[in-house]
Amino acid sequence: MLNRFLFCLLLSLPLAVSASNSVNLETTMKSMGLALKQAREAESPQAARPYLSELTKLTELAKNARFPEDKAQTYLEGLDKVLVTLQQAEDAAAAGDNRKLQQALKEIEQLRRHYHKQRKVSFWQILFG
Repeated sequence: MLNRFLFCLLLSLPLAVSASNSVNLETTMKSMGLALKQAREAESPQAARPYLSELTKLTELAKNARFPEDKAQTYLEGLDKVLVTLQQAEDAAAAGDNRKLQQALKEIEQLRRHYHKQRKVSFWQILFG
């Protein structure tokens, strides 16, 4: 009986590992939006640092998601731009420069809007492919 249990457990292990490797992009993006909002609303640059760290981790996680083949390069490029801007935001927060921090966060918001527009499919694309 114990041998059967162990055998079943070992067979199911690869399934659990492959399931954990998939990234739920929608959930990750919502969490990124929340972290960005919290960083923008933080009372001080020091208070924003944990949110910036979380946003960096989530952005790295989002890069592992599966994207449509025709837009994968565009999305990865956008996420790389977000990571570069996040580094600028973290540097500004570490220096206590709230103006530069808010400027970097605003740029991240603009990137978010730009790349979300890339995701939208037009009515004509739906009809004619």
